Amino acid sequence: MESAAIQPRPVEIEDQSGPPMLVARVVWLEIRRKEEYLALFILMGLYLMIAIGARLVGDNREESVALMLNMGLFLSSALAAILTLLTAAGLIPSEIENRTLYPLLAKPVYRRDVILGKFFATVCAGLFVFGVFTLLTLLTWVQMFPMPGQDLLMFIQASVLQVIAISLLASIALLMSLKIPKAVTILAVSLLYFAGDPIFNIVRSMTRDLFFGKGIDGLLSCIPHFSKLTLLQRFTDGAPALGLGEFLGLCLYGMIPTLVFLGLASHLFERREI
Repeated sequence: MESAAIQPRPVEIEDQSGPPMLVARVVWLEIRRKEEYLALFILMGLYLMIAIGARLVGDNREESVALMLNMGLFLSSALAAILTLLTAAGLIPSEIENRTLYPLLAKPVYRRDVILGKFFATVCAGLFVFGVFTLLTLLTWVQMFPMPGQDLLMFIQASVLQVIAISLLASIALLMSLKIPKAVTILAVSLLYFAGDPIFNIVRSMTRDLFFGKGIDGLLSCIPHFSKLTLLQRFTDGAPALGLGEFLGLCLYGMIPTLVFLGLASHLFERREI
């Protein structure tokens, strides 16, 4: 009797991406379907209409171009921050509420991988908006960029620090969303990002003469100040480039808290009963 032929086993092709990247890919596909993207592109489209209109009427004065360039770069960074915040603050609470997180956690995946995946996807979404809107702004004024007095190296440094600021923003929002309601997280982090320095100065002035004033000042100093990382306006104002030591120090100023907040978020998510 002839021996049975050995049938070749089908080769299974496994995705070589790690669990965080797989989670990030799923989240990215969900983000692309959100209405926030459409609203942000509408706002940027309005700016481009104004900018192109200024070009067509021949308003090429340096002060006008500087104003429009400043407005465009501000919108690029602000809209990217808004999308990052809205996404990071709502990912986990929305999935818990809709019960879409449970099938993912039922698979052999660590909870820290879920946090990392959502962080990567959120940051990528923010950077996509920032990159596209910045590119459109520069293309609108390409013949006049950079203007006299503006340092191209300062623009590169400010862009790198803006990327770090977006990452820090995402890590803070993810961490707070695990303990605080979504609406409160969005309000608190948006105030920290857009109005942190004025609020801190008001608190310092109100507590300066109190016996615990120094403690309040020390506590506020431990909170990240986004104004130290969002320096695109310094470029449009003609400020010189940062020294290498100062630039690297600011990079660490944003990156170290980002890693700390991600670690805390992973720890809280591991211990949370879902």
